[in-house]
Amino acid sequence: MSLTNFSAIDLNQLPVPEIIEPLSFEEIKTAIMADFATRYPDAQLNYESDPVVKLIETFTYRELLVRQRINEGAEAVLLAKASTEELDFLGQRFGVTRAVINQASDDLPADEIEYESDERFRTRIQLALEGFSTAGPEGAYAFHCFKASNHIQDVFIEAPEFVMLLPPAELAEQVPSGTMLLTNTYNAGLENPMPGDVAITLLSDEGDGTPSDMVIAKVYEVLNQDNIRPLTDRVNLLKPTVKPFAIKAKLHLYPGINSDEIHTSVMANCKNWLKQHRKFNHDISLSGLYAVLHGAGVQRVELLSPTSDIFVAANEVAHCESIEVSIEAQRDV
Repeated sequence: MSLTNFSAIDLNQLPVPEIIEPLSFEEIKTAIMADFATRYPDAQLNYESDPVVKLIETFTYRELLVRQRINEGAEAVLLAKASTEELDFLGQRFGVTRAVINQASDDLPADEIEYESDERFRTRIQLALEGFSTAGPEGAYAFHCFKASNHIQDVFIEAPEFVMLLPPAELAEQVPSGTMLLTNTYNAGLENPMPGDVAITLLSDEGDGTPSDMVIAKVYEVLNQDNIRPLTDRVNLLKPTVKPFAIKAKLHLYPGINSDEIHTSVMANCKNWLKQHRKFNHDISLSGLYAVLHGAGVQRVELLSPTSDIFVAANEVAHCESIEVSIEAQRDV
């Protein structure tokens, strides 16, 4: 299993809860106008410039702000919506605190301390209940890996598989009594797999995704603590298979479009899309790249590289080494 694919609940797919009220200035104004009409049926409000209408519009706007504040307060206690300090408080409920990424010493100024992102912290909060177990369940292994090092971006956890081997009748008598013969049917990437082995592939947020020896050693130390690792498990940490690629594209714009703004926007969207898919088991599809590159103002995209979909397995990651996007001369009308 992959850490980023572990949770049975995809928070992004949850519907908007009923407590988050859709807001409409016109609907609120209409309701107040109707209420005013029942109280003062003889009043004539025929002009937008009428002082009463202006007061109603003021009340409407103030009520809209109050309702928006209520919505924001409700979102602050929802894991899917909370951010920054509100997310920190939600983490406290599960004993999870936001990790410091770059604190190498206690002398680092507070304004230079870099904390983990909301997205990463939110995932760790989701996995917090798994951490109450030893690292036997997949989710628990994922939680402890993520907690062991701030550089862990994703993990893939699996185990080798074995089946019982029944020897031929003529050899059965030579097998000692009570002996069980097993044959390995899936090695989980291990050279000499044995029952009890756990294979954990780590993805780092540094470089091409290959974790450093220091990160691997730190994770291994945490997972092998007596209060974390089950007695019968043997933890094996593996490096991912990295599939490098480069993006090279030409953009043809509509006439009159600011090419610098388009280039900046496309590059930002492309980097954000790549960040979302820098995970195990996330393919890099041509359709996805075309969608990212074909932003507003772009008439046509020539995608020169990659030339085919990049399929990524559960223990593999696609790593973009470079992005080269050029703006071609605009076609005359």
